[in-house]
Amino acid sequence: MKALNRIYNVIIWARNVIPLEKRNVFVVYALILSATCLDNLNSSSAFTLQSNIEKAFQTNSSTASWVLSGYALTLGSFILVSGKISDIIGPHNFYLVGLALMSLCSLICAVLPTNSIITLIVFRAFQGIGASSLVPSTLSLAANYFSGDHSKYLPGAIVCYIVALTGLFGLGMILGGAFSETNIGYKSYFYFVFAYSAIINIILLFLIIPIEKTKEHKNLKLKNIDFIGASLSIIGLLLVIIGLTEGGNNWRSPKAYITFIVGVFTFSSSLIFEIFYIKPFQKKNQNKHSSEDWRLQIDLLYPPEIINIPNFLILLIVTGLYYTTFTMLSAIGVQYYSLIELDSPVIVGVKIFPISAGLTFGALLYRQSYYNKIGLRKMFIFSGVITLATTIWFSRLDFRKSNSYWKFGFISMFLYGYGINMYFNIYTGVVVSNTPLHLQGVVNGIYQTCSQVLLSIGNALVPSIVGNTQVAATFESKIKLHDKLQIVFYVAMGFHVLILFLMVFFVKEKKQNDTNLVEEIHYLQDATIEKKDEYYCETLVCE
Repeated sequence: MKALNRIYNVIIWARNVIPLEKRNVFVVYALILSATCLDNLNSSSAFTLQSNIEKAFQTNSSTASWVLSGYALTLGSFILVSGKISDIIGPHNFYLVGLALMSLCSLICAVLPTNSIITLIVFRAFQGIGASSLVPSTLSLAANYFSGDHSKYLPGAIVCYIVALTGLFGLGMILGGAFSETNIGYKSYFYFVFAYSAIINIILLFLIIPIEKTKEHKNLKLKNIDFIGASLSIIGLLLVIIGLTEGGNNWRSPKAYITFIVGVFTFSSSLIFEIFYIKPFQKKNQNKHSSEDWRLQIDLLYPPEIINIPNFLILLIVTGLYYTTFTMLSAIGVQYYSLIELDSPVIVGVKIFPISAGLTFGALLYRQSYYNKIGLRKMFIFSGVITLATTIWFSRLDFRKSNSYWKFGFISMFLYGYGINMYFNIYTGVVVSNTPLHLQGVVNGIYQTCSQVLLSIGNALVPSIVGNTQVAATFESKIKLHDKLQIVFYVAMGFHVLILFLMVFFVKEKKQNDTNLVEEIHYLQDATIEKKDEYYCETLVCE
């Protein structure tokens, strides 16, 4: 107990060493983004670390894939609740806690003996829990830091956030391949993550700027979290993602379909509990004091205000579908170049890197005023057209044709990344600018939860179609694997057709196309919920 008190006192001391007026919000935000990118690196690096992990633990590809799946499992399952906790205890506090947990788990993963891969999978899952706090906290910090006098910097902050979250996917694959070639293999990557995250966490402990709490922030209490709904959500999402992962190996196995069905039912129960029980009860008894009944004290995981976000449901679906297709195309590239063209992990990472380069290029090129002139709905549709066309282009990849990568891979992947970034620039801006500050974490958590579940669907579809893979040593085996990967391409094309269909027929444009984003942000962040609802009715066409 004395040790814990000493640690607590050290933390309090560190948080107060540098006066708040001496801390620079831009430096702090840059440090936050530099650690948030680990969320992406930890996922993408596993693609090229997997073969080294298989050799180290002398296991098969299906078991080794759980090193990635275990991380994605807890990341996707806890991110919704993490967003809610972030809103309550403050994103600046929750970010530091999550980063510390990720750092500690990375060190444990590095020093673990190679006699049992189960232990590695377990601590990768704990690492995913730590990572689940980073994304919702980062976006919440951006919305809070760049409000009021700093609101003009919010569009740029969002662009940097998108680069940190998505643009480093290819770099993660290159790093994973490079670290797998070292003397200690995959362990060197985890040592790197530990050192990198620990250093940033220590610096932020001294520099991070606490958010200014709004009236709504102060009304949120940790004890009022919907623990029943949160438990049902976490358990349900865990089972859904486990079912999808097992289904990638064999959908006929009860471990796949029963787990998936039970997970869907359990997660649905959390929605039913809040929407059809708690919310009606609170509305019916709104004149009573909250101390009279515990149900009146509950803060909902799914606050009703989210329905006022323009195109909320459509953006939720499309965002998830983009994660699905992004995962599928990345998996196709990894398998094609490593198993058919027999490239090393580093070369595979380099060949896939154009997707990340396109994402980064799109983020750097982004200008909100330019998008507004064209119209956000038209830009959404344009994004859908680009990603569909480039997926078709990439599908022409064929090892039997000379310079196949340069003809069908390099440019198509770059433009694909650019097209995805075009969507994420708009979607993130719309969500941030139309969400109250005290709900930034939970709303982003909802979007990220949907994205992680659909990402898992993408991960499951590839092995479901391709089956267990191994290096294609003969011409016949190369042809067979090529044909299977073509089927995956067709499925990805189908998803992109659906995305384009939703963009064309269901995304609704604002009535005032020339509205300035910064003015909207300033207005919405200062408005009460009642004023915000009135504002939506007057100026927005909502779902």
